[in-house]
Amino acid sequence: MKISTRGQYSLEALLCLATATSEKPYSIHTIAEKTHISDGYLEQLFIPLKKAGYVSGSRGVQGGYRLAKDPKEIVAYQVLDLMETSLHTIPCLNGEECTKSNICESKVVWTDVESSIEKVMRSVTLADLMETYNSFQGDSAE
Repeated sequence: MKISTRGQYSLEALLCLATATSEKPYSIHTIAEKTHISDGYLEQLFIPLKKAGYVSGSRGVQGGYRLAKDPKEIVAYQVLDLMETSLHTIPCLNGEECTKSNICESKVVWTDVESSIEKVMRSVTLADLMETYNSFQGDSAE
């Protein structure tokens, strides 16, 4: 599975919103400070995330973004599938022509690897990521 910064940063931005300690919406600038992702890049990421219903946004001085769904309802695979052009690592699994498809011994292995990764990603929710994040925060506070 090939994941670009677009997919990775989308999950990080959603995690930032999910672990927000404030009840008020987070501005792009606040999210950028917390995630070390540029404001401009975050603005690009939030367009499809908002369209897909993962976040809601409001304008104005008190505006910003917040999660639009419960973290248990946001599945990592669905976010990655939304944000990535393809999640396949090798061209033939993307549907591209392959001159070796008749004799390729490794395609079965790559298909199994990708299926295993996909299975895990389909089982991970934003709530799971929050739990991991919170356990790391607890360890660093000691």
